[in-house]
Amino acid sequence: MTGIGLVGTGYWGKNHARNWKEMLKEGVIDKLVFCDIDIERAKELAGEGVGYTDSYQELLDDLEIHAIDIVTPSNTHYPIGKEALYAGKDIFVEKPLTMNSAEARDIVKIAESENRIIGVGHIFRYHPGIQKVKRMIDSGELGRIYYMFTNRMAFASPRKDMGVMYALGVHELDLYCYLLGVKYPRNARITKGTFLQPGIEEFADILMEFDDNISGYAVESWMSPFDKKMRVFTIIGSEKSVRVDYMKHDEIEVFNGKITGDLGSHNDPVLVDGEVEIVKIEKAEPLKAELMDFVSCIGTRNQPLADMYSGMRAVEMVEKCLNNECFRPD
Repeated sequence: MTGIGLVGTGYWGKNHARNWKEMLKEGVIDKLVFCDIDIERAKELAGEGVGYTDSYQELLDDLEIHAIDIVTPSNTHYPIGKEALYAGKDIFVEKPLTMNSAEARDIVKIAESENRIIGVGHIFRYHPGIQKVKRMIDSGELGRIYYMFTNRMAFASPRKDMGVMYALGVHELDLYCYLLGVKYPRNARITKGTFLQPGIEEFADILMEFDDNISGYAVESWMSPFDKKMRVFTIIGSEKSVRVDYMKHDEIEVFNGKITGDLGSHNDPVLVDGEVEIVKIEKAEPLKAELMDFVSCIGTRNQPLADMYSGMRAVEMVEKCLNNECFRPD
């Protein structure tokens, strides 16, 4: 028996609600309750067979609710999450885990002491294209990795509670480390632009440096009227290169040419042109995949793919970048 309480049914929470209802219908979970301060919205989304309330305390007191999914404003993740952990619930928390590293470290300590599981909404770890890239890296199919690059751009009203680093850049800081199998970059720094609201960056250019001379670059922007919405990841390797359009869940582009100095005389660098191939992959919805992983971990007590430790490290990295601190983690 697995019971889930969803706290927050707004802009992104409604997508969680849709997936949880599918999983209830499929028998993956046995009980589901929605919670929102707007109880009419919770009621409307719930429909038949799903409970609803405007008090998350009811969820914490319900012995048939085993885990709380927190999709509320980011500054509430820490207090709600902490209460849920002390109430004996596992929690799934949308990214960022918290809004500062001190809170992130504390909530991890609480989870450890209470023997609780925390899943964190680093959804792009679960994208089928990224999973394919991860397998290609680990198998050596891409050869030596030179650099990774992401354009994560949109033309949308900036948020008032956070800038693009906590809202968008946190994904790259987490994802690049995941793909390379490291906890932190060797160094990271940003250039940011704050134009419309004091203290809220609407643009950020991120540079990450990893061992073996691997670089990571990312552009994050809410002020890109020519792109509207762009979510593209590229990884360049010596044997193959790959591009993932995050808006597409069933294909990636693979460049089969080589980029190497090993083929030329006197070690001159050589670029061998090749075909760009559209490779079909098994389609999957990343949000459902990460929620399924979380439910599985409730039963097995294993750590999710995007666990509390990676969530904590992502917050630490964003904080260091925003504060222009020397990026040399212990």
